[in-house]
Amino acid sequence: MSAIADLDPRKDMSLIRERLSLQLTRGEDVAPLLADLAIRNPIALADLVVGPRAQHDTGLVRGALTVIEPLEQALAPNGLYRRLVALSKETQMEVLQTAARRHPTGSWLIELSRKVEGQDAGITHLSAVAGHPSFTAACWSHAKAGHLPGLIAVAHATGLPEPAAALAVHGHLDACAIALVRTLERTPESPVVSMIAAAWGPDPSPILMKAIGHLRSRKVALALQTQTRGYAQYTSLLKSVIQAMVHE
Repeated sequence: MSAIADLDPRKDMSLIRERLSLQLTRGEDVAPLLADLAIRNPIALADLVVGPRAQHDTGLVRGALTVIEPLEQALAPNGLYRRLVALSKETQMEVLQTAARRHPTGSWLIELSRKVEGQDAGITHLSAVAGHPSFTAACWSHAKAGHLPGLIAVAHATGLPEPAAALAVHGHLDACAIALVRTLERTPESPVVSMIAAAWGPDPSPILMKAIGHLRSRKVALALQTQTRGYAQYTSLLKSVIQAMVHE
């Protein structure tokens, strides 16, 4: 039985707020209270959790995530997740992870990512949608927003070519070169060069030249050489670099 089983959400909201506040003060789990309210009155639940009088409390936000489906039925996801992020700094990442998992194509995730992750914006969203049909579009959106470190980190973590291609098409050539190398470090056979060429243009030599300075192993350099055989001048230069490398 929840702490508000004897109360009517339509008449006793002030008492419900008091009991919720008491539970939060005691550090008790408020999920049963919120689940009860979600069944009986989702609108009252939304007002209690994210309305103007909602408490800024970690326990409340974590409880809200357990009833996120009825909350989404009562409120637009964009506003809901923004509000949850604002209610507790400690749970911002949990909120972003939930939002990215449930709404992988949400354009509002770009701004929410920046608010929560700062310089690393994009990592949580892109990690959640890697392998999803929306991954390419999400990479493009984060690249357009200038979330370079996040895209590079995801390239390294997944070995997928889309982050580097997105950086290329939006003119972030230095970041693209780094992402190219990081992609090959993770997955040497990833078709990253061909995808960059498709996004940037038939001759991505400016990017390939920048990538040389970021090579950290002979193995990755050889993988890059395999993918750039169609660029004779570059391949010749890369061959000389590989011959000078001593680390695998």
